[in-house]
Amino acid sequence: MIQYKGVTTNITDHVVGLVTRNPIARLRANKVYVTEQPSYLATGFAGLITPEYSKKTQLLPHIQATVYTIDKLAEGDCVLLDKDGMITVVWEASAKMNPLLLTEKCDCRCTMCPQPPKSHDSALTANSQRILEIIKPNDSQTICITGGEPTLLKNEFFNILKTIRTRHTKSQVMLLTNGKSFSDFEFTKQFVTLRPSNFISCVSLHSDVDEVHDKIVGVKNSFYRTIKGLHNLARFHEKIEIRVVISRLNAQHLESIASFIYRNFPFIAHCAFMGMEITGLASENYDEIWIDPYDYRDQLSKAIRVLSRADIKVSVYNLPLCLIEKKTWGFARQSISGWKKEYVPKCEDCSVKKMCSGVFSTSGLNQSRHICPQ
Repeated sequence: MIQYKGVTTNITDHVVGLVTRNPIARLRANKVYVTEQPSYLATGFAGLITPEYSKKTQLLPHIQATVYTIDKLAEGDCVLLDKDGMITVVWEASAKMNPLLLTEKCDCRCTMCPQPPKSHDSALTANSQRILEIIKPNDSQTICITGGEPTLLKNEFFNILKTIRTRHTKSQVMLLTNGKSFSDFEFTKQFVTLRPSNFISCVSLHSDVDEVHDKIVGVKNSFYRTIKGLHNLARFHEKIEIRVVISRLNAQHLESIASFIYRNFPFIAHCAFMGMEITGLASENYDEIWIDPYDYRDQLSKAIRVLSRADIKVSVYNLPLCLIEKKTWGFARQSISGWKKEYVPKCEDCSVKKMCSGVFSTSGLNQSRHICPQ
C-alpha cells in the first residue's frame, strides 16, 4: 500500500476516510479533507491533511504533509491516518484491484513470502470493516481479501464476507488463501453460505509433490490439507484459481505441476504461474529460492501448453516479457500493483513496454540479469 509520512495533531487512534477537496462535502464524517488552504468551513470531517498547521482547524485530527503528498492523493481514495503521522492509501479510486489486509497471522511460513507472519492485530480487521462501510467501488474494481491467512479469523472473516455481500452486491471479490481451512468441510459449508456472489478463491499450490510443497510453505502436512480444501470447495461448485509461485525449489518441475493440476483439478477456473517479489522472507531466503526467470522460461512454456491444451485458462503474473518465450506472451498479465510496478532504465526504449508487467520496485536490485529491451 502507498504510504506517506507527515506530522500529526489531535490523532490518538486510527482515522479512516475518503479523500475530498470539497470544503462543503456531504457525509463529511466519512471524509478526510485535503487542501493547501484550510478554512473555518473545514469542520465535521473525519480528518484533515494540509501542508501547514492552521488554528482554523485546530480541533480536527490533522496531518501536515508535503505538497507532493497532497498532489498524489486522489478524490475518492480511502486513506488511513495514524498517530505516528503515516498516511496510508488503503483504497485507490483508480485501481482495478484493491487489497483488504485482514490479518498478518498465518499457519504457513512460506520461504518466498513477501510479508512475514505476525500475531493478529484486531485493528486490521476493524479498519477493513470501516473501509467497506465508506468506499464506493465501481463495477470494474475487485476487492481482494488478503493476509496472512484471512480464513484463520473465522467469525471475523465471515463478518467481512457478510459486509461485502450486503454493501457491495455488484463487486468482484477474490480471496488469497493457502486453502488449508477449507479442509474442514463444516467451515467450507459456512463459507459458501456467507460469501458474496461474484467470488473467486485463489489457492496457493507450489508443487505436485507433498514434501516439496511442505518445504516451500514451511509446515508439514500442508499439501494434503490444501488438496482436501480444493476438493471441498469443488464439492460446492466454487470458482477456484490455483496460484503457483515459482522459485528455485519448483522451477524445473512446472510441466509436471501443470499435469498434476489438470488431472486432479479439472474444475478450476484459472491457474496462475507467478514470479517472486524479493522482499520479506523471500529476501531472507534469497540464496535458497532465487532463480532467474530466464532460466525456467522453457519449463514455463511447457506448463502453459499442458494447461491450455486441457482447456484450463492459464496466466503468467509478475514476469517481464523479455524473460519469457515470445510464444507465451499472450498469457502474460500486467499483474503488479501500480505502486509497486517499476521499469529498470534499460526498459526505456523497449517497444513492448506498455504491454509488460514490469518488475517489483520492492525487489530492489534483485532483478534478472537478462532484462533487455525488445
